[in-house]
Amino acid sequence: MMLKIAASATPQALLANDERLPEMILADHPTWKAIFAGKFPKHRVKQLVLELYPLVAGPGRYAFAAKVATISPADGKTLFMDIFNALKDPRANADKGWAALAKGLGCTDRELAQTLASPTAEALDYLDVVRGHSTKSTAMEATMIAWAVERHLPALWGRFADALTKHYGVPASAVTFLRFEAERGDTLRKWIDYLVKTYVEPAEPFAVYEGRRAAREAVWAWTVTVELA
Repeated sequence: MMLKIAASATPQALLANDERLPEMILADHPTWKAIFAGKFPKHRVKQLVLELYPLVAGPGRYAFAAKVATISPADGKTLFMDIFNALKDPRANADKGWAALAKGLGCTDRELAQTLASPTAEALDYLDVVRGHSTKSTAMEATMIAWAVERHLPALWGRFADALTKHYGVPASAVTFLRFEAERGDTLRKWIDYLVKTYVEPAEPFAVYEGRRAAREAVWAWTVTVELA
């Protein structure tokens, strides 16, 4: 017999409550707040950029694409077309863009190669969480991870670009990728809002619970990686 649970609130209300939780507001983490204020040591900013490299580029490149395994064929087509169109813009190249950012902070080609070849256990954990839910779970989990992490990144990257050029001597040409991602904020938010309405809001209470748990797993794995620096 399948266990059924009673909803404590609507999915919309539950998500509204979740997004107000301190741990779910990525940019409010002490590390990012210190960076935005120019109070985080530059050598640790460099280390953070290296730690995040496998999550943004390399093995983590286009991680959102894996979610087509669980969303509808029509939505998968839309997602793939967005990726295809982005590839036509040189600014969208995560590998080159993040490498340029890292070099602006003093990272070497050898350091970049090493971190891609041997990501930290924490970075691998994040990738495993995202890929695991994207390819083995339902559209609910995939959507909720996008809602919890990727929805927040454009604004975070925009603020990061501002801090790097203002406080850390990074040339504007090195943060082109961050600026491009920041510009995608409204488009990405609308897409994820659509996914939430399609796959989360009509779902059964237990499915919503599972999705919210996946979101927390992804945020936790992301946060632990950030805290390594």
